[in-house]
Amino acid sequence: MNQAIIFSDNEKYNNLLQQVEFQAQSQGTLITCVISFNKLCQLTAQKIDNIAKNETTILELFELVRFDIEELAETLIKQQDFHPDGKVYLQNI
Repeated sequence: MNQAIIFSDNEKYNNLLQQVEFQAQSQGTLITCVISFNKLCQLTAQKIDNIAKNETTILELFELVRFDIEELAETLIKQQDFHPDGKVYLQNI
């Protein structure tokens, strides 16, 4: 049985919550994954103050570390580490 987790390319930046949301599919279930702007800056070794907080710039940073982010999300999904709202948050990993 194939247990692969598939990630889509439909990430979007939520300016109000300052987080990037993207989706994964596991065993036919669509899962929303979330990474905060601060965590994204940490992964890309960027200083928060030096980054323009617009969707284009944030999503470019996301692309730089996409595979790392997907690995972190995959680990949490396999551990079934879901928030009560059904989402996977990568803030604390």
